[in-house]
Amino acid sequence: MSSLQLYFSLHMIGMALWVGQALLLPIVIIPAVKALEDAGQLKFMETFTRKYIPWFIGAAVVMILTGVMQILSPDLWEEMDGNMVLIIKHVVIIPLLATTIYVWFFLGRKLGKADTDKAKLWGQFKVFAWVQLTLGVIVLIITGLLTG
Repeated sequence: MSSLQLYFSLHMIGMALWVGQALLLPIVIIPAVKALEDAGQLKFMETFTRKYIPWFIGAAVVMILTGVMQILSPDLWEEMDGNMVLIIKHVVIIPLLATTIYVWFFLGRKLGKADTDKAKLWGQFKVFAWVQLTLGVIVLIITGLLTG
């Protein structure tokens, strides 16, 4: 196994953790949490966020480090041969990262506070969760094009 293959494998594990939560959030978690009463929603979001954030940060660190290592690998440039798809992938990752940070570090924390407009925040949370899901799937499709 070459170092490029190892970096790519670890990169994909990090991406699977990140996109996995993006898939679960609007399809499973938000509908389930909305069925709870306010106190239950607060408790769930506090617990879920506390449990998920270390996985998100770990996945992001793995993706960044292995992504940099892949870019620095001379084997990648021989294989890519100036492929614009790699640049497009990184252009899509920027709004994915921004929406992820906004959802988990701002909206998620606001939902955990008792003195907030829950209906408005849940609406924003749901919209941004779907944006995350869409961008995550686009990144996976682009990655498939890169490796196909």
